[in-house]
Amino acid sequence: MGLSINQALGMSEDIRSHSESYMLDTEIMLSFVISKTKEYLRAHGEHILTELQEQQFQHMLLRRKLGEPIAYIVGKRSFWDFELVVNDHVLIPRPETEILVEFALETLGSSKNKLRIADLGTGSGAVAIAIARTNPRWRVHAVDICPKALGVARHNARNLEASNIKFHKGSWCKGLPDETFDLIVANPPYLMHGDKHLVEDGLQFEPTIALTARDSGYSDLKHIIRQSREYLKKGSWLLLEHGYNQQDSIIECLKRSGYFEVSGRKDYSGINRVVAARWEGK
Repeated sequence: MGLSINQALGMSEDIRSHSESYMLDTEIMLSFVISKTKEYLRAHGEHILTELQEQQFQHMLLRRKLGEPIAYIVGKRSFWDFELVVNDHVLIPRPETEILVEFALETLGSSKNKLRIADLGTGSGAVAIAIARTNPRWRVHAVDICPKALGVARHNARNLEASNIKFHKGSWCKGLPDETFDLIVANPPYLMHGDKHLVEDGLQFEPTIALTARDSGYSDLKHIIRQSREYLKKGSWLLLEHGYNQQDSIIECLKRSGYFEVSGRKDYSGINRVVAARWEGK
């Protein structure tokens, strides 16, 4: 007799000490393996998995027990109002980054003009796609230095029919075409090397290049602040996601660099997370 859905769900205890959401994680993995909804699992507990499905589920359970993020195990993650394909070449999109999208859309308003927007360090394409899908007339340019990350982002853009995005390989603004933009957004690496959080919550499985930066986590943020001045239209905006303890320093850096109307915003947990600043030109 094979493994039933109820028995498989009972195996959530195997990962209880490794995940606060152990029951939900088990449901997600099992739903993925048998291609059924979580509601189906609850209604058909006696359903028997095939031998292949049982093997796949056991393997996923082991990966989760070793700390691998559930998004990498099932290869997808929800963000904004859509679902993204993810793998270990890209950061897993997080809810706090939706604050960056919200702030960007508020800044852009309901303009029907063909605005130009740049997303630096696009990773999975999450931010670029969320902005691009809001208004097909806007032209979004998404940059990443990692070719494999760009491959994931392009795949997601195709899947989600975000055809108004152009992807570029390069380092921050230097990957952009030689033109100016109405908005530049970025969620760069902002953890310092050796940060204690790097061994928590599965971060050890995510690409280090997208997590850590020199100068105690500030180097890429400061680099973008300096570079963006050459790529922003007069009166346009720069939006940056940053670490929980970095907002005051980033605001000061923006002001010293000639930006105006600098403000910050908290994430859903009440933690300082995003800054916005207007560039008025030299």
